[in-house]
Amino acid sequence: VIPKLEELVLRNCGDMDQFPPDLFQHIKVFAASDGSPFSIFPFVRRFYNLERLQFTHLDFKHVVPCKGDAGTLPPIRNLKLFSAGNLNHIWRKDSELDHILSNLQTLTVQNCDDWINIGVFSSSLQNLTILNVSFCKMMTNLVTPSVLKNLVQLTTIKVEDCTKMTEIVGNEGDCHQTIVVSKLKCLQLCNLKSLTSFCPRYYSFEFPCLEELVVEGCPWLKIFSEGVLSTPQLQRIKRSHYGEEWSWTSDLNTTIQQIYTEKFQERVVMQVKAWLAKGASMITLQLFSALRHNGGTNLPSSTTDWRHRPTIIDH
Repeated sequence: VIPKLEELVLRNCGDMDQFPPDLFQHIKVFAASDGSPFSIFPFVRRFYNLERLQFTHLDFKHVVPCKGDAGTLPPIRNLKLFSAGNLNHIWRKDSELDHILSNLQTLTVQNCDDWINIGVFSSSLQNLTILNVSFCKMMTNLVTPSVLKNLVQLTTIKVEDCTKMTEIVGNEGDCHQTIVVSKLKCLQLCNLKSLTSFCPRYYSFEFPCLEELVVEGCPWLKIFSEGVLSTPQLQRIKRSHYGEEWSWTSDLNTTIQQIYTEKFQERVVMQVKAWLAKGASMITLQLFSALRHNGGTNLPSSTTDWRHRPTIIDH
């Protein structure tokens, strides 16, 4: 026994049977990289006091079946998954990791390119309080409405640098329902280049405790939600994660729309300056038609592109 060892890091994990069963009785933090889940999960069962678990460069293509009593797994509070392959498989009901999730308070997922969203079996995340997701390039949404409703202890959501994410809450069919996120206090949305809304459908949302909303680097975010929206504690939107730039205009949706309009106008000015710098002498009627009809989504990148577009004049 190593009596005072509380943190253990293993790389290129191979045969874990080489370690005596009672060697690491007091481990609280365990990090493993470049190994097989088939060898790591049985090893994790030896850490009776384990609180934090971190996996890096593990491939979850072959789901690890839960062998024996799931109750023998340690009550892990913090799970971090970095650069994990085939992560969309981990929420199978018969997987070891699914059983680990039931005690989680913090889940961090980063650079996991195969992860689509929090799966249908995430009802085991009922104790989760903090969810951090970043650099997951295949994600188009974070959760479905039913999953969000099950995250009853959630206080913080941070989503960053997921380039394909268009919405935080995806569509699940029945839009005529109210989703109460009762304990969420902090929501951070940063550098989501494709994000257009928190939820594009007519779901009703209630955020009775939401106090902090950060929106930064989301150039196409036009509206928070189409449905009824209640945020009684929210008084402003922070526009910079590290700075002190704030906005507020009557309500959340109006403020989001105002921010989008300001950012769009800034993009138009920058585009015009770029054209003028290249020698353009005038801006034609097509510009105003695009601004009016398309909200700038089809704004060309050069005057050459512009000249090949038809002129549209409203009567």
